[in-house]
Order: sequence, then C-alpha cells, then structure tokens
Amino acid sequence: SKLKSVLEVCCAANRFIPPAAAIEVLQELLPSVQFNSLDWQIVNIQLINLFVPTSVLPLGSTTIESAESAPERWLPTIFSLWSFNLRASGYDAYFLNLVTCLAVEQRGQLRFTNEQIRIAFASGLHFFNLPVTRGAIPLPRNLSFSLTDTSYFYRLPANSSLPLSEERALTFARFIVYTMNDESPGGTMELFEQLVQMIEPFYHPSNNGSWTSILSRFLRNLSKELLERVTAEANEDCRVPLDMRLTRRMRRRFVLSLRTLAMLLLFSKSEDSISMSHSTLKHLAEVEPDLIFEPLLDTLYTAIDSVTETHRMISAMRALAKLASTLSNFSLYPEGAQHVAPLLILTLPGIDVNDTTKTWFALTFIRNLCLNGVVLEELPVTGDMPAPRTSSKASMVSEAVEDPSIDNLPEPDMDQVEWMTRASTAQFETWLDQYLRRIFVLVDNMSSSLETSEASSSSGDSGLQAIVAQTTEVVLLQCSERYYPMVSRLITDFVTNTSSLSAVDNMNKIVFAFASAMPEIALQALLPVSCERITEDIENGVGRTPSLSKRTRSHSETTLVWFASVLAVLTDQQRGEYLMRYKDQLLRTVNLILDHCMSRQVYATAGRILLNIISSLTCMYTKRGHSVPDSVWNDPEFRENHFRHWGELPKIDEPDFELEWILPNQKDVDLSLELLRNVIVPRIADLDKFMDAVPSKQEATANQDNVYFNKVFVLLRFGVRALGCLIPPPGAPIAADKLADAIIDGHDASSMPTRFRIDGKVAAGYVFTDPDSEQYREVAGIRDKIGAVIAKALDYMVAHNEDDVENIKALIRLTHDYMCHYGMDRTACSSLRRTWNSGLDSFTFDNSVCKMPRYFVTKRVMYIQAARLLHNSRFMSANELAKDITLKLSRLCLSLYSEVRAHAISILESIMSILPETKYPLIPSFLAELDEKEDSDPEKMIGALHVLDTQPLRRVCMRDWHYFPQLALALCRAQHEDKPLVKKLIMNIAVTQVVNLSAPMPAQTITEPLLGLVRALGSSLVPSLDDSGFEATV
Repeated sequence: SKLKSVLEVCCAANRFIPPAAAIEVLQELLPSVQFNSLDWQIVNIQLINLFVPTSVLPLGSTTIESAESAPERWLPTIFSLWSFNLRASGYDAYFLNLVTCLAVEQRGQLRFTNEQIRIAFASGLHFFNLPVTRGAIPLPRNLSFSLTDTSYFYRLPANSSLPLSEERALTFARFIVYTMNDESPGGTMELFEQLVQMIEPFYHPSNNGSWTSILSRFLRNLSKELLERVTAEANEDCRVPLDMRLTRRMRRRFVLSLRTLAMLLLFSKSEDSISMSHSTLKHLAEVEPDLIFEPLLDTLYTAIDSVTETHRMISAMRALAKLASTLSNFSLYPEGAQHVAPLLILTLPGIDVNDTTKTWFALTFIRNLCLNGVVLEELPVTGDMPAPRTSSKASMVSEAVEDPSIDNLPEPDMDQVEWMTRASTAQFETWLDQYLRRIFVLVDNMSSSLETSEASSSSGDSGLQAIVAQTTEVVLLQCSERYYPMVSRLITDFVTNTSSLSAVDNMNKIVFAFASAMPEIALQALLPVSCERITEDIENGVGRTPSLSKRTRSHSETTLVWFASVLAVLTDQQRGEYLMRYKDQLLRTVNLILDHCMSRQVYATAGRILLNIISSLTCMYTKRGHSVPDSVWNDPEFRENHFRHWGELPKIDEPDFELEWILPNQKDVDLSLELLRNVIVPRIADLDKFMDAVPSKQEATANQDNVYFNKVFVLLRFGVRALGCLIPPPGAPIAADKLADAIIDGHDASSMPTRFRIDGKVAAGYVFTDPDSEQYREVAGIRDKIGAVIAKALDYMVAHNEDDVENIKALIRLTHDYMCHYGMDRTACSSLRRTWNSGLDSFTFDNSVCKMPRYFVTKRVMYIQAARLLHNSRFMSANELAKDITLKLSRLCLSLYSEVRAHAISILESIMSILPETKYPLIPSFLAELDEKEDSDPEKMIGALHVLDTQPLRRVCMRDWHYFPQLALALCRAQHEDKPLVKKLIMNIAVTQVVNLSAPMPAQTITEPLLGLVRALGSSLVPSLDDSGFEATV
C-alpha cells in the first residue's frame, strides 16, 4: 500500500514537473532500456510513463525553451520504442497512456503524424479482446505480474473500479477524441471510421462474448469525451486555436459513426451494455440531437407498441427515462416537444402491477420529464397547421446520413413545431386522469406486510413505493391549476372509498405527494373527512380493546387506522397558517384518540400526528415549488408559452432562484407550547404517580397497566422528538454560522472524517436559543421531567415488570430518543440524502456537469438542514441525569431475555458514541460479570461480552493501556463457562483486540532537559521561533 501511495503521488505530481525536464528524464532513463534484458525494460518504461511531463509550457517561455522541450522533439523516440513492442499489451498500455496524456493536455498545440496515429490505433485494437486480435508476443513468466498489474501507473482516478482492459479502452477513446483535429486522409477520422466498420459486427446482440463489456464501455467513453471536448471548446475562455477545434462536419461524421454502434446495443442481451448504449445516446444527443432522435424515436415508438417482444419494450422504456431531459429540452431540440404528450400516453400501459421493472422505468420517464420543466397544461391552438417547407426536415436528415459532409442543415420549421406542440398539450388532462387511476390500482395491489413495519420496508416494493410517491409529487407540482379540482376529486374518492390495512403505507405516500404539491387543497379535501370518520369510529367503540400489536389484525379497526394514518400524513411539513385553520378539529381528534383508544397502532398514530403538528409549527423547511420560481410560474407570458422554457433549469447561484423558507411565527410557537402543556406534561405526572402506587397482581388489571405503560412511553417518545427543534442540545453555545454549508459534501456529519468536521455547533434554526428566556427554561424543564421519569421507569420495570418485553423495548427506544435525538437522527438524515440523490443520474452528463432540477435543489437544502441538526447532536455534554440513565440502561444489557438485551445493547452503543464520557464508568461492571462466581449466569455473560464488543468500548480497550490488561485478564477468567456462544464471543473479542492493539504510549512529564532538547531541535529547524512559541507548542 505504501508503494501504491507513492505511485499515486507521482502520477498526481506529473503536472508540476516543468516541461523542460522531459529531455533530462529521457536522457536519464533511455540508456537503461535494453531489449535484451526484459526484466528492466518494463520498469524503465513505467518510469518514463510516470515522470515525462505532458503539460503545456507556461506563458512567457522563451522560444529556445519551447524548441528544446517541445514534444515534437522527443515524441518520435517514444513511438520508435513503441514500435519494437507493438503487440505486447502491457507495453501498449503504458505508451498509449503517455501519448493520450499528451493529446489531452497539449490540445491545440500538438499534432500527431498519420504514422503515429496509425501505431496508436494498431495497439488500441488489441485492447478489445476480440477473437481476431488476440495474438500477442509471448513474454517471460517473471514479467506476467508486472504487465498485468499496471493500474498503479495509469494517470487515472485512484478509486477506478474498471478492470485493466477497460481502463485501456478508456485511454484509447480519449486518444481518438483529442487527436481528431481535421479530416485529412489517413488521419484520426478516417481511421476511426475504418475501425467502426471492423468492430461493428461485434456490437450485434447475437454476437455476445467476452468483448461485449469492453466494447460497450469504449463506446460510452467515446461519446462522453466527445461531449466534454465540444463543451470545453464552446466556452469563451477556450484557448484552443480555431483551426484545431472540431467543426460541425467532423462532429456529425463522428456522431453518425457512433450512432450506428449505439443503436445495435440498444437491445443487447447484457443489461450493462444496454445501460452503456443509453448513456452513449444521451451524450450524442447533447451534441447533435437531430441525428439521434429521428431514428431513435422511430425505433422506440415501434418497441413500445410491441406486445410480443417484452424485452424491447423495457429497453425502450429505459432509453426514454435516460433521454427524457434531453428530448424535452426545447432550446436544444425543439422538435422533441411535440413528442412529449404522445410518449406520455404510450408509456401509461407501462404502469403495470405485474411488471415492477417496466413500471419503474415508465415512472422514471414521467418523473424526469416533469423535473425538466414540462408543464402539464393545455395551450390554445389557433388556425390550421402551417404548411411544411419545401424541403422537409426528414429529407434533410436522410441526406445528411448519406453524405456526412453537409455542414448546415436548415433550421426547424418553428411555426409547424409550435403548432403541433400546442395541439399535443390537449392530451394532458386525459393523461393526468388515467395516470392517477393507474397509480390507485398499483397502490391498492402492491404487497405490504401485515406483521411489522420492518418487514414492509425491507421488501422489494420499497423502492417502487418511493418512485411512485416521488413521480406523483412532481406530476402534481407541474400540473395546471385548472386540473386541481379533478385531482382533488380523484384522490379524495380513492382515500374515502378505500380502506385496506395492506395498502396503508402505500396510500400514505400518495396522500403525502398530494399534500406536498397542493397543501391547502389537500387539507381542505381530506382533513375534515378524516377527523369526522375517526370521531365516528371512536364513539362507536372502535379501538378500545387493549392490544400491544404494532400491526392490528382487527377488521373493525381498519377504517380508524386508515383515516388516522391519512391525518398523520396531512400534518407532516405543513404551513402553520394552514394548520391553524383546523386547530380545534386537530386538538379534539388527538385528545379523543389518546383518551379512549387502547390499540397500539391507533394511539401510536396519534402520537405521530402530535409530532408532525409540533414539527410543522416549529421547524424550518423549504417550500416545495414548481420547476421555476413562483414569480415565473405566475407570469401569463410564461404560461401561454411554457413549452419554450422546457429544459431551462435555474441555477441555485442565480439571484432569481427564489428559494423560500418556511419559518415559525409566534402563533405557531404558542400552539406548540400549548400542545406540550396539555398533552405531554400531564402524562409525565400521571406516569410518575402510577409508578408510586403498589403494582396490581390481577391479570386483567395487569394487562391494562401494560397497555397504559406502552401508551405513555410511545407518547413521550414522540414528545421528546418534537422538542428537538425548539432548543439546541446541551453543551457549548452555538458558534457563528459561517461554515455551516461545509458540513455537507457527500457525507452526513455523523460519518464524516474528523478533519472535515466543524469543531462546534452551528446555527440550525432553533426556536429558542437564549437559556435565560422563560420559554427556553420551560421547554428544557419539560425535557428534564421526561428524563427523570425515564430514570424512574427503568428502575420500576426492572423491579416489577421484568418480563414485560414489549414495554421494556418501548422504554429503551424512549431512552434512545431522549439521549440522542435533537431534531434529527442518522437514519432520517440518510433517507433525505437518498431522496435528493436518487434521480440525479438522469441529469448528470460527466463527472463535473450536472444540471440539477429545482426539485432536487430543495431536497438537498432540506438534507443540509437535517445535517446541521445531526451535526449539533454530536457536541452534546452528558449531565448527571444522562449518566444515571445510561447506568440504569446498562443493567438491561444483562437481561435474561435476549430480545431485551439486543435492543438495550444497540441503544447503549449509540449513546456511548454520542456521549463518550458515559462509557468509562460502565467498563468495570461489565468486566465483573465475566468473573467466576457462585451466581454466575451465562445469559449475563453473553450480554456483557456483546457490550464489550461494541465499537466504543472496543476502541477504548485497544487504545487505553489502562483497560486492556483488565479486559485480557477478564477474558482469561471467563473460561469457566462452557456455553458455545460464550466461547465464540470470547474468541472474537480476543482476536480483535490482539490484531488491532496499539502499542502503549506512556505519558511523560515535560521536564526541563526535555524542554531544552525540544528548543534545540526547533531552533535548528525554525530559527525564528522564540522560547514562548516552543512552550506553547509543547
């Protein structure tokens, strides 16, 4: 690994080697290249590849320097060496990598001769693993490893996951693109077209083999490099001379050659090859869209209509999903706008409950169209369709295919294009109606586990549920206001007329999409109905049967659970001004459920409603908007010609992006505090009094007591989570919010390496930040009361209800949220990250260019806000109450019930990770459980060993020499237990500790002789540093 690191540094440092040093490097290494000693030849060629500079001479260099160090002077020598080993793949890789770096970095400055280009093509042909080019010069066996393990010496990303042969194909693709400077005979363009004719049979779906993956990636890399070069040369600051840039004729010739191969791969047998063909077509469509979409759309229309060839339809759906953003970009390809509505109609049958793959890609296509700015609104059409021009577009394209030398094609007939686009928008209303009806059928039939929510989330439908919800949300965001009554009627009818326990989770996602896109209309349509149906069921006695099951199986509670779930979704992330209109209904419904319902799923949903109301009133979040700012959306000029703006994605750094934040006002805060006073605080006092009473021994009363405990624990858990955005975590005050955006760079704050973290809290929009304010003290007091009752409940459950597994697990989860949750947890933050990052691949063109839709920008901003809250939770300090709760929780890690132990150990590990000071007092007690005693219990030993094997305690014992001897002795004394699981845990811990143990570093007192030695060493290195600086450093 050290050698690899050195080589990576050398590769990265090549650009810092002055170009004038090329001659010196070659003079040093070339004498060592002896063809009669192959052992050293490969090493020297590797060193040449590493150290020969390929960058351009800096501005201001003299003519003499330029002439002496110009690549034209020493490049013939490189090709001469190359020609001696032309068919040895290892040597070819190094030489081709070197000349490719020259071609890329010296573009506009260096021209290769036709003979040199021919040598590169001859060697590149061997990289494809084709059956006609597999011959190679045999080499000594001792060189086999050196020639195959050459990835270290490539100037490629260190984390590249491609096999070596495909890395070579990537290098060859870059060489072709960046040496294509003219159309001279024998040049790159002519040789490439000959290469395409030669390898074209191997792209056919029936000719599948070991070469398929390499050829498909080679094709994708060619299109990607072409797009990058065209984009770079279109910039105003491009320094490439005009005569060295790609002309339109050259681009079209190149695109036509690649199109032939990409169309062959479109229906390949390999999923990876199909994906590569879609990426290739997308890149080529960005360069010359008319040459790609004309034949592609004909093929896709036929494939989608096909009934007997399912694989062709799925591949067509995938292609449409990939190219949707390019097809609907009006400024790039105006003719594509008229195909949007017909393709939406054709893809509706793809939403099929019996074919999840087809459904996934059909929904992805619809989502990408809407994210790219397609507005679902009918536009007026005046008059008849304009007559076409004399020379139609189709004939011009066909002529261009036959004769690639045509440079300037006529502009599209915009009058006809706009008329046909306007006429096609008349199908949007019918399509929206059919889309929602198909989604309802899909939601009603998708499987959902009735046992646990964990089983449902781990099923194969979870990804499909997410894409259904996301697509429906963006569709409703992009539809016209004139369709709102129809949408509201359809969704309301579905929700009120359907009640199925198996469809609750899927229905919630549709209602959430509805409430996110049209919050005011959704609340008006569904909230009064939900409250009325809930009240009616509870008054009729539904939900009063005590039950601790997370998933109710009682059909009498179906309607109650259904509408309670709808109400919970409707109140999630809603504006306070909207919720205030239904304040009385919400409070009455929540109190009615909590006072009368004894079914766990019902009162847990009421706790969720309470949490959503308080979070919506106190948290800050972004307004979900359309693909353009509201000022543009409400502009009549935009609405009358919205198709002209399809594909125009506003950038977040532009001043007119208009990102709107929803902030709590005083009325929202007052209502939140009222809910805490009236719902949470009384339950705390009641639970405290209940535990002071003598526990009942009667079975019927005990069952009710268990349900009572569970209800209070569940409600307090939601209450603790609701307090997260009101006050910051205890500890150091929040610093200035100057570096808050630096929290996010592809990782959440909890998993970010220490060197990238902000050392301190950041502003995260807490409602109360002044510890001296009355409201701050009130909220902190409520939280302290919850903590005190948790500590008391832990003692009570261990003493009186040790066999009540469900309630102990609920209490453990409550403990975790009290100790670790301040507005956000890691799971929810990771979920937000996946939400905004899931669909970006369709809008990403290369490693540096990503046109992010406005929808994903708002999601990413919400993720950043969540990461701020999560980041602040990493800087909490443990008070005496927190330490006491941790100590009492540790006793449950030694429980006789394995289910309780597993929950307690998992939660204790999270607490010790966030609050490191709580773990040190626990180590002696767990080590003591391993000693041989008369009352030694193997179940307690298993719990203690599991805790000692958690990451926080494992690191302490490996790094702190004070604890490692104690652990080693305790493991030796634990050999008295013969239970196999105990033996296995002891062996695992011992092996982990021995393998990863760090040598002890004894602390030394800084004495005067030691300080003098440091001063002497420092003065020899940094003479300007005075004594005070040394003392401060020491």
